Amino acid sequence: MPSVNYLKNICRYGVRFALRDTFFAKKKLNKFCKNHQLTLEDLNNFQAQMLYRSLKYAINNIPYYLKYEMPGLKNFDSPNLIKQFPVINKNKLLSSKADLYPGKGKKKSYWSLGKTSGTTGTPLEVFRSYSSVLYENTFIRRHWELSGFQNRDKRATMRGDLIIPVRQASPPYWFFNYFDNQLLISSRHLRKGCFKDIADKLENFAPHILEAYPSTAWELAKYLEQENRVLKIPFVYTGSEILYDYQRDLISERFSCKVMDFYGMAERVAFASECVHGNLHLNSDYSYVEILDKENNPTDDYGYITGTTFHNLAMPLIRYQLSDITKWKRGKCSCGSVFPMIEPIQGKFEDILYGGEDAPISPSVVTFAFKGLRNIRKSQVAQVEQHVWEIRIVPEIFFSDKDKNKLINNIHQLV
Repeated sequence: MPSVNYLKNICRYGVRFALRDTFFAKKKLNKFCKNHQLTLEDLNNFQAQMLYRSLKYAINNIPYYLKYEMPGLKNFDSPNLIKQFPVINKNKLLSSKADLYPGKGKKKSYWSLGKTSGTTGTPLEVFRSYSSVLYENTFIRRHWELSGFQNRDKRATMRGDLIIPVRQASPPYWFFNYFDNQLLISSRHLRKGCFKDIADKLENFAPHILEAYPSTAWELAKYLEQENRVLKIPFVYTGSEILYDYQRDLISERFSCKVMDFYGMAERVAFASECVHGNLHLNSDYSYVEILDKENNPTDDYGYITGTTFHNLAMPLIRYQLSDITKWKRGKCSCGSVFPMIEPIQGKFEDILYGGEDAPISPSVVTFAFKGLRNIRKSQVAQVEQHVWEIRIVPEIFFSDKDKNKLINNIHQLV
């Protein structure tokens, strides 16, 4: 008889498939895949039109931007006129919620809620339209297509999906999502006693691509190295953490694969995807991105990624500055893409924590405990001795015992 957890997974991924893998979504994918073939002039025109739409929507719907009304605003003016808008960041978003959130921060029932803890450990929630969810899925799938991936090809996922109880001590440590031909592996079970079962399952499944955090793919690759074993998976897609060269090298060797990294965030103001030639391309049809110095001036040197929303009109973010740093990479890529290149992202530098039996814990998995929490300005998780973590926070004024207990419970349940 199927377990309750199994039935929950069936319902969860079945509903997700029904909502995301629609005719409308496939039409979007076909349309946006053709943007690789645009001339630079056509791409710039497309960007100007999308930027114009975002600016006008923000002016008309977000209180903070009412004073920026520009009667003469035209499509082709938008890349210049955006410079008159202020640069904002997460702190500004949290401290001015009534002005910068639609509806003064009250979410509509048909919007989804995006949650992040971010680099500083400051929880943040953003509103997302249904259309923006489809667009996000479209850009991710477009990246997969660079590897030759087609709909219904096998893929495995080893990210933060909570598919089985954390304390489960026997296989299966995975769930097969029939709807997407996807094998989901519990990254929380990348530990002694579980590695072999997971490696055997992956080898037997033989996916075309593996989605993973750099840290989770690297942990499995270390096990494979210790066992002098190689899994042949053509492409490994990494994201959500910095991918270090030593991780890329070992993952490439032990999975006999091409590593394809990508860059994105919960606020969805920038998306960059690595091509088969190893260059990271900013997707210019996803958002409008500037690289600004500490004085918020454009720079050709390293600066802060600052993005403006194109596809989420439920909550348009204008000139939203991240803590991540990069610089423009000049030249033309051999892949032929017109999308501009950037250097590897600098930011989100994280140490590795260890749990029971000295099992490494992915930094990205730890952030799950903070998502959805409020009244926390900043947070930090420190390993102060073997098997002992210390959770440190800078609380907001309304932080209570209820918030504290929820955080502790999340650590136990989600990590």
